[in-house]
Amino acid sequence: MVVENKDQETIDEQEHTTLDEEATTETTVEEEEVVENEDENKYKELEDRYLRLQADYSNFRRRSTEEKARMHAMGMEKLAMDILPVLDNFERALMVDDVQDENFYKGMEMIADQFRSELAKNDIVEIDALNQAFDPNLHHAVVMEEKEGVEENTVIDVLQKGYRLGDRVIRPSMVKVSK
Repeated sequence: MVVENKDQETIDEQEHTTLDEEATTETTVEEEEVVENEDENKYKELEDRYLRLQADYSNFRRRSTEEKARMHAMGMEKLAMDILPVLDNFERALMVDDVQDENFYKGMEMIADQFRSELAKNDIVEIDALNQAFDPNLHHAVVMEEKEGVEENTVIDVLQKGYRLGDRVIRPSMVKVSK
């Protein structure tokens, strides 16, 4: 009986050891799953942060490009507004009927043409107004006058040329309009 008890105790110990090993194995598997879940969560968090950072950088680049374009357009508009009166004066000077020095006059014409050409290269163009229908978005009516043979609200004279920068009017044409 004593031998049987010892055998039974040995079997019980082996079963207990086996149960302990299984419990330890289960604990280790559970711990590994917890570590994998933590690693997966950290990965997802880092990936999310990376994607957000990438989106923020993309937005920053877009905003910077837009801001740069806006600043360029503002600079072009300011420069045009400062230079257009000079062109107006050149054109007034060229309207003189009594030309005493033909070469001087041709030189002035060349300068005015070059001036217009450089403005056109920079997308600053004259607004065509004469004999056009009056458009308050493009024209500034200074005088209204009746004129036979001309439809009502037609520009009959341009007192000061208007200009646009691209699609934007930077200076409306000052015009005389028919009644």
